[in-house]
Amino acid sequence: MSDLLLILLPGAMYFWVLFAGQAPLQEILQEQESRVLPRLLACPLTTSQYLAAKMLRSFVICAVAIGLLIVASRLLFGLHWGNPWKLVVVVTVWAGSMTGLLSCIYAATRTREQANVAAPLVLMFLAMLGGSMFPYENLPPFLQLLGQYTPNRWAVLAMRGVVNARPLADICRPVALLLGVAILGSTAAFLLFRRRLGGARK
Repeated sequence: MSDLLLILLPGAMYFWVLFAGQAPLQEILQEQESRVLPRLLACPLTTSQYLAAKMLRSFVICAVAIGLLIVASRLLFGLHWGNPWKLVVVVTVWAGSMTGLLSCIYAATRTREQANVAAPLVLMFLAMLGGSMFPYENLPPFLQLLGQYTPNRWAVLAMRGVVNARPLADICRPVALLLGVAILGSTAAFLLFRRRLGGARK
């Protein structure tokens, strides 16, 4: 039972925690549309500080949610997630990649309505290809070919590497790819948001 859960849970956790991390990014669009944002930026607060705070909160929500799920599964089902230090690293890059991915989605949309449609579609698409909804190994070969380039797949490989006590070299590649999503995604989204919200002080 525990072995089956350790196979299924990492992909499902990555998928569902993404929905929890959306709230701070949704607030950016909501506050922009409701005209609250110009009032916030009238205070001693820069656009960069505002965006950094929202993205940092998204990161913290994701990291805490993952941590709680790991602890709960340990207490309820006796799951052993492997080396604690490696697990901390993986949880950190998981949360970072989630923030980068979600930030890009919300930075690319102009309104809450667009985001409410685009975000679930993108997340569901990545989940299906990456093995968050179905076992990756059971997908048709052409879907596996596409799925190997999704953050969901990299997240599962990184977590399974820790769970199965794989050598550090086996974990480095998916961790590095997730870290790339975290850094590049967050940076690109930050710049897009700042460019769009730059006129909010006017």
